[in-house]
Amino acid sequence: MRYVIEVFRSPGGVHGSVLGEGCAEADGGPGHRTPFHGWLELLSLLEPPPDPASTEPGERACAAGDDSCDA
Repeated sequence: MRYVIEVFRSPGGVHGSVLGEGCAEADGGPGHRTPFHGWLELLSLLEPPPDPASTEPGERACAAGDDSCDA
């Protein structure tokens, strides 16, 4: 998926909006911009959604290299 990212820098940090090309209606429809405040929030918007089939109910998804998930 491609994104259009509008970023503004101010003394208080960065803010702006993200527009994903081909957004589904459930995501706010075509042309829906999602605002963000700060780099971490921007990065979280760009992450792919978790695959619900990959985890059992009550389990959390583990990232590669996350030693806290080793059983």
